[in-house]
Amino acid sequence: MQNMSFSVASLTVKAGTTVTWTNNDNVTHTVTADDNSFNSGDITAGHSYTKTFSVQGTFPYHCIYHSMMKATVIVN
Repeated sequence: MQNMSFSVASLTVKAGTTVTWTNNDNVTHTVTADDNSFNSGDITAGHSYTKTFSVQGTFPYHCIYHSMMKATVIVN
């Protein structure tokens, strides 16, 4: 996360892959699934959130504080 956006808008990974988001902004962000299946909670500046995607699917997510921040993880 940098410049009020997720670095990669769409990320495709294999099942079992661990993804890490790091907040490189000076404001708090979240990584929150659109269906609320995962939620990082607050990620303050310089901190990270890690999630392992164990099942196949498409997982759109957003930042609850900044509605323009949207992205998707696709798990094959």
